[in-house]
Amino acid sequence: MSPLPIDVSPDPMPGTTSWRQTRTALVATVLARTVLGALVLLVLVTVLPAVAGWQSTVVLSGSMVPGVQPGDVAVVRPVDTDRLQPGQVLLVDDPDLPGALRLHRLVAIEDGGLRLQGDANPQPDGSLVSPSAVHGVGTLRLPGLGLPVLWAAEGRWLPVAGTAFGLAGLIGLAVLHRSSSAAPAGGPADPTQRTGADTPPRRRPMSRRVRRAARGGLALGAVGLLVTGLPGTSGAVFTASTANHVNTFSVERPPTCTSVASAAPGYFGFQEAGGTVARNSGTAGSYVNGTYSGGPTPVTSGPPKCAPDGTRAMRFDGVDDQMYTSYAMADPQTFTVQLWFATTAWNGGKLIGFGTGANGSASGQHDRHVYMTNSGKLTFGVYSGAVETVTTERSYNDGAWHLMTATFSPTTGLRLYVDGVLQKERRSTTSAEPYTGYWRVGYDTISASWPAEPRSDHFAGSIAHVSLYLSVLTPDEVARQYAVGG
Repeated sequence: MSPLPIDVSPDPMPGTTSWRQTRTALVATVLARTVLGALVLLVLVTVLPAVAGWQSTVVLSGSMVPGVQPGDVAVVRPVDTDRLQPGQVLLVDDPDLPGALRLHRLVAIEDGGLRLQGDANPQPDGSLVSPSAVHGVGTLRLPGLGLPVLWAAEGRWLPVAGTAFGLAGLIGLAVLHRSSSAAPAGGPADPTQRTGADTPPRRRPMSRRVRRAARGGLALGAVGLLVTGLPGTSGAVFTASTANHVNTFSVERPPTCTSVASAAPGYFGFQEAGGTVARNSGTAGSYVNGTYSGGPTPVTSGPPKCAPDGTRAMRFDGVDDQMYTSYAMADPQTFTVQLWFATTAWNGGKLIGFGTGANGSASGQHDRHVYMTNSGKLTFGVYSGAVETVTTERSYNDGAWHLMTATFSPTTGLRLYVDGVLQKERRSTTSAEPYTGYWRVGYDTISASWPAEPRSDHFAGSIAHVSLYLSVLTPDEVARQYAVGG
């Protein structure tokens, strides 16, 4: 019997066949398939919840930049209208743009509907939303997954094309590697052909099956991108409680100047756009609202650290402007007063204090106050048979916004903080003058018996977020209150 002939013909493309069978090609294929698998999984996370009645949307606007960027995908779940509560992120029919969606946070439930606000917006939305317009409450955030939809909406076709080419490249790498034992495309290996070590495997041209797989992968990727955008797009963005690739929504709004300060019994945000009422939204209703006198001017250039919940302030003219309270308080011996201020004035003035003057009149008895000297330093003091004060080393009439916090109790004495840092303290002071009086902001008597008496009792500058406590904030609490807006 004559021996079987050995096929010793050269491989048609030995170089190409060899490279596709290397470890490098294998690693590239595995990595490409891993990335593609992750993308497919994210698209499924966006699409599959629709089976349960959930909805996904691509965020197009940037009302929370830089914390969250446009191009994120939000997934919302249905919610009963009677279970809505402030702090939830809601997807609703845009009340100002028929046919559009809006993704904002619920900040209040009012008689006329729901009041929403973008977390980065200084003021709540102007239009109320009907509960029937709510699509759902935010549940998941997928950062950046909807960027191609955002780019297409903005007419930025270059990054869209780049994404498509990148996806095509990934699919090409995913089918790059070929095992050396792969059978020819036409069917099982020919039993009459030798496959020993002395016969290198032949490379076959890319089969129809592989080409179809590549085209199918491209189609799947394109469909995935389209499906991401099909559920709809919405204006405004949202916050999340973690930084993982798939994030859960935070139910509570992140701490802000307002949310922290409003825990005080008396809190006057000075966020009014006009009128004479200084609204008290603190925890003690007995403090009632305050009254603006002299006509302080509302301004929109409030403390930057207090964005997004309060960029307004009241500007006091240094002549006759003030805010006074009408709740008579008997002899507070433990307290904290706090406010944000900004000024460039060189004639001093009272920031906040306690006195017997009712309805804004000058006080005969007056202490528990913080005032600015002509040089811009801050002085805090009480009267206990003698004037006892502490004064900062540096001046603060530099035009920048600063947080002033002053605390007093018989056990801790006087403490004066600026921007969350203790500047001066006097532990030997154990009492303040006993009388019934009213809290005042921007004006009251500062007599010559007080050190470095300023040229004016009226403060000239801007004030916002005034808080009154009947307790002493700790150094850590003061530092956190300054930090929350950063």
